Amino acid sequence: MNTVCHSYFILSTVREPKNCVIHEEPTSIRDMSWRMSRGLPVDERFPSDVVLQVDGGTKGITLPDFVSNTVQLAIVSRKFKQTLDEHAAANIEYLPISIANHKGRVSGNDYYIANLLDHHDCIDMERSEVEQLGMEPEFLSGLFRLHITEDRVPHEAKLFRLKSMPSAILIRDDLRATVDVAGLTGVKYIGMGERCRIY
Repeated sequence: MNTVCHSYFILSTVREPKNCVIHEEPTSIRDMSWRMSRGLPVDERFPSDVVLQVDGGTKGITLPDFVSNTVQLAIVSRKFKQTLDEHAAANIEYLPISIANHKGRVSGNDYYIANLLDHHDCIDMERSEVEQLGMEPEFLSGLFRLHITEDRVPHEAKLFRLKSMPSAILIRDDLRATVDVAGLTGVKYIGMGERCRIY
């Protein structure tokens, strides 16, 4: 039986001047945002009517399908959610949110925090460039170049977090192709061995 070889990419967002950016989560979810950034479930603890405010200091006003932010959350449109539902085969907790524009008016109410709950321990530590400060030994404090050991990734995993760096989400090449065909905006991919900066 032939084994299919896949390639993997870090799923990231595009920083374009036309797109909005979110720099802060509302106080209603601040106490649980660390759980979502690490891929831990929040389920019934997540409040209703959560509104994320875009940064007023940037000029971008366009809401892409994958929203850039600095609070380590995967913020996706309904279209992106539907694509993942149909093709990712991943365990994802979707938490509904709205997004308010620079004037505080809701401009996007079909958005979700996609809290990906699948984690895999597959970093090739010898080839990757990482930072370990030791405050939490089981977690890396920085990731600057990634290589993985592919035989440590389950064959069915198309979308998952790195166990020791859960803010990094990996996407498999076949799911990446599906995302591209769907025309989802705001998406960027970082290949294995390419420079990155993830904390």
